[in-house]
Amino acid sequence: MTISRLRWLILGLLFLSTVINYVDRQALSVLLPTLRDALDLSSADYGMITTVFLLAYTLAQVPIGMWIDKVGTRLGFSVSIIGWSIAAVLHAFVVGPISLAVARALLGVTEAGNWPAGTKAVASWFPQKGRAFAMAIFDSGSAVGAVIAPPIVALLALNFGWRASFVVTGLLGFIWLIGWLWVYHAPHLHPWLTPEKRDEVLHELGVARPKPAVFGAALRRIIGVRPLWGLMVTRLLATPVWWFYVFWLPDYLSKGRGFSLKEIGFYGWIPYLTVDLGKMAGGALSDAMLARGRSATFARKSVMLLGALAMLGGLQVVNAPSAAAAIAWVCVATFGFGMWSANILALHADVFPAETMATAMGSTLMAASLGGAVFTYGVGQVVDKAGYSPVFWTVGLLPLAACFALFFWIGRVERIRDV
Repeated sequence: MTISRLRWLILGLLFLSTVINYVDRQALSVLLPTLRDALDLSSADYGMITTVFLLAYTLAQVPIGMWIDKVGTRLGFSVSIIGWSIAAVLHAFVVGPISLAVARALLGVTEAGNWPAGTKAVASWFPQKGRAFAMAIFDSGSAVGAVIAPPIVALLALNFGWRASFVVTGLLGFIWLIGWLWVYHAPHLHPWLTPEKRDEVLHELGVARPKPAVFGAALRRIIGVRPLWGLMVTRLLATPVWWFYVFWLPDYLSKGRGFSLKEIGFYGWIPYLTVDLGKMAGGALSDAMLARGRSATFARKSVMLLGALAMLGGLQVVNAPSAAAAIAWVCVATFGFGMWSANILALHADVFPAETMATAMGSTLMAASLGGAVFTYGVGQVVDKAGYSPVFWTVGLLPLAACFALFFWIGRVERIRDV
């Protein structure tokens, strides 16, 4: 098998893992209108439950990232997807807000491994000139999962009940695991490559054969570098925009625009499709700039600025004259977030060596999830009292604040030196 074909096979699996991750995550928000009655949930309850998920997700990021750097991507990813698949199935057995919060906490802890492991795999296999597009494909699984979750989950719930929806979607991860264990190995160990091809991959990436990892060594190596903290602040401010559209958009369509569960399933996937289009466009655009000799600093940051400007579309949603216009403005905002997302992930691979990637990604995801947890909790408190208008204003303006950290804190985009 050629190196190129193997890379794309691995990338396809990473894409599918992210699809499954988001189907399992999104099932709850799709079913929220049904669960409001079935479990007697209020908006404050839902805000608390999603905050519990994000806090668990936040607290797990760094230790899981450190653990993945220690045990490797193959084993780390396997354990993670087994854990979150079990947690997803357990949602079918909840009886009220407390048991639902417990199930969400378990899901948050176990889903925390997807992005540290996935970005580490991309950094381990793809050179810089194609990395942003590879990251975009891997990360685009989140939007595809969000796209297919409303119709799939709604269809399952309408025909077999909401509990069956959680069981069926939760079992998908076990199917993926078979392909992962068959295909994925680190480049220097892959049994499908000759020794010469293994060395060719390592040479193209500019790395030597890795030494056995020591738990915590990656964190000690990166904890004091400026780009890590800049990326943490940038993600803390910008990522709540995505969490809002993931967790609250179906509820807004129900309460703010009068959509039924069937209509949410029919129309609610569209803004998540535009996230994917934004990721592909943003990743391809910055990679094209790199190929034409532009610096990584210019290529990544300029595309992310365009994404932040597009996210201003959130300001127009509440006052849109029709449901179609509101969805259109959400699509503009989610397209912008897609451009932003592909390049924020590529920045990690530009700055951090592969052997520290899971820890670095876990650290910035911790900050991103913390911002999302605080914001999600606030949304739950605001919506019942003041509606969605102040929330959409906030998600429209937050990316501009994130741009200040992006431009003035992260600094020049280059690989960190040993410290």
